[in-house]
Amino acid sequence: MASYLPLSERAISRDLRTRTIGSRVVCLQTVGSTNDWIAAAAREGAAEGLAAFAEEQTAGRGQAGHRWVAPVGRCLLGSVLLRPPVPPSSLFLLTMLAATAAAAATSELSGLPIRLKWPNDLIGPRGKIGGILVETSILGEQVEYAVVGIGINVNLPRRMLAAIPGADSLQAAVGHRLNRNHLARALLRHLDARYSLLCDGRAAAIADEWRNRLGTLGRPVRLRRDDTEDILLIAEGVTDDGALIVRAPDGSQVIIRAGEVSIQEA
Repeated sequence: MASYLPLSERAISRDLRTRTIGSRVVCLQTVGSTNDWIAAAAREGAAEGLAAFAEEQTAGRGQAGHRWVAPVGRCLLGSVLLRPPVPPSSLFLLTMLAATAAAAATSELSGLPIRLKWPNDLIGPRGKIGGILVETSILGEQVEYAVVGIGINVNLPRRMLAAIPGADSLQAAVGHRLNRNHLARALLRHLDARYSLLCDGRAAAIADEWRNRLGTLGRPVRLRRDDTEDILLIAEGVTDDGALIVRAPDGSQVIIRAGEVSIQEA
């Protein structure tokens, strides 16, 4: 018998009542990566809104190619298929809507004040609780599809977190296990609400929420490039397209974009 309550397509879909996201929900036991599984389905013509969750990923990954390691049955590991009505230049909005939706769903279930570390890490009371990975297929000037991957540390006790520097979990923060099916359902609802804003031409509301949830602004950060530089900077703001504006020690401003550097709180 599993030492955890398994993810259930029926439980997640119950009373979901979304416009697009979760049009079909699939729960897998073991998969290389839910992002890869959804991408394969997209290439076969799967409908927008398809969501896949897994108990275990054998090749999960995070930003900048880092491996995402999650104990079986203790995290929420999922991906959603989108076919967004935006040009490739506006794809940063998908990261914003995914991050804010994940933060809102996590707060709703746990009661915790979840913040965002630029650009898309979910931060709990003691460290990182989750992250987002958006991957896209672009044909010419059109977005063929986008895969929004989300990983959240749910039922990891403190003894497990001790081996993961800088990590936190919902169970460690609130003192008891949480129902991952309830979290998955809340996540799909919050994703759907924000994706509806995007489809209805109200992207500014998504960007505003993302900016307001950022806990990075006004704080010192460390900029690392190729493991050769380690510069202390001050995060001052974000651009309209989601880049981070930092102030260097010499007073100059530096614009940092996702994928170019990694940011660590000082």
